[in-house]
Amino acid sequence: MDATFLRSRYEQVLAAESGRMIVIAQAPFMFAAVNDNGRAALLVRVSLTPSQIVSDGQGFLVKTTRSGNNDYVQITAIDRELPPLFLKLVEYVLDRVSTSMSVDEGAEVLIRSIEEYRRFVGQRRGRLSEALVRGTFAELLFLRTIIAGGMCVEDAVTSWRGPWAKAGLGVHDFTFANGRGIEVKSTHQPPGRIRVSSPSQLVPSNQPLDLLVLPVEDAPDDPTVAIPFRAYVQETGKVVAAAGPGAADKWDAALEALTLDLSDEWYDKYRFLPGEWRRFAVKQGFPHLDIPSLPAGIIDVHYSLELLRLTPFAAPFSELLSEMELP
Repeated sequence: MDATFLRSRYEQVLAAESGRMIVIAQAPFMFAAVNDNGRAALLVRVSLTPSQIVSDGQGFLVKTTRSGNNDYVQITAIDRELPPLFLKLVEYVLDRVSTSMSVDEGAEVLIRSIEEYRRFVGQRRGRLSEALVRGTFAELLFLRTIIAGGMCVEDAVTSWRGPWAKAGLGVHDFTFANGRGIEVKSTHQPPGRIRVSSPSQLVPSNQPLDLLVLPVEDAPDDPTVAIPFRAYVQETGKVVAAAGPGAADKWDAALEALTLDLSDEWYDKYRFLPGEWRRFAVKQGFPHLDIPSLPAGIIDVHYSLELLRLTPFAAPFSELLSEMELP
């Protein structure tokens, strides 16, 4: 079944009142796109045996109504509007069932295809939280900035340590060969405060260290202003891959460390509108926790910084690349 056709039918029913239904297939039995209180649903009129049971899955719920020869199975998306994964589920089920030679075979294939899809989605690794998606987006914007500024692509990807933070292999989001560190934080607009996840992240030292703050807001589905997260990561991967196998291998390892699965269309719901970078020099006097003075036994500390209080440490972002002495 053509995905464009399915999307258009669901967009029609979702634009109408709850309960609106459009038949999208009739063989070997009826399939209809349904608006279930603002959620996309697939209604199937099919007779099932008592032993044929359809289970819920990640991102969708299943309700079976048994009434003799007119049993109904309704698969409803958990999220409102039209989640890409739900559309894929409908497309997959229709394609599998359409090859059936009889109604009974179609019922068996219906149950099996939903189960196959449920297992496939359920086997996916844990998805990134919204905060981590936003943080990663900000880090990648800076990665692309230094690449556009002339840094060797492989060196730029090597310096990106954000993906390895959980493994304890990077204190700052970027650490360069000369020792300079960059910590990238995303925030909402207007930027008021940022969360610091480790007491060692923003501690002044003899090495240059900057805090970069980027306001990141949800954007409408307007391609002229929105930057879709998954597409931007994929595009960045192409930029890196064009630089050679060394850079590509390091990029793949970084995504693996992040557990970011770019085949997962669930990430398509994130579309961002970035603001202007704000830069703060982490130098003597910068507010931080004095780690040596923390009492023994404290092993995990998180705190927030009020950006207004950091004004004395503000520095021009436009001068950062020249200070980094990029070629």
